[in-house]
Amino acid sequence: MTVVYILLAALICYALLLLFRQQADLKDRITRLEREKDETEQILLRFMEQVNGMTESDSKSTLEPSLQVDAQGFSPSEQVLHSETDPDTGQPEVKKIVHEEPVVTQEQEMTDVKQALQEGTDIEALARSLNRGTGEVALIAKLSHQTKVAPR
Repeated sequence: MTVVYILLAALICYALLLLFRQQADLKDRITRLEREKDETEQILLRFMEQVNGMTESDSKSTLEPSLQVDAQGFSPSEQVLHSETDPDTGQPEVKKIVHEEPVVTQEQEMTDVKQALQEGTDIEALARSLNRGTGEVALIAKLSHQTKVAPR
């Protein structure tokens, strides 16, 4: 009977050894997956910052031509009205109507994602206001050193 107890104890010890080995393997796998996830997030964040930089430079280049003055000296926001000739001078009258467009600076457009989330803003509403995905907004808030972003 003693031999049976010894064999049973050896079998239980072997089973415990296998369980501890599986647990150690799972912990190693979890740490490896977390490290890969962090690397992937960093790569994705760099990609998003590059795309942000490209879209900002594109938006700046599209804003600059719209503010340029055309050959006649009128900017596109001014409307020119030609009327009949002026009876006094015989020259055609030119009237300008200027449409004031609100000038939006880049600082006004920027939203501090981390601060907005700390103030309790809903992440989905914030993502919609910035025309971005909720995952992208979460990544910006979590990983970026510069959390101020402009809407697309």
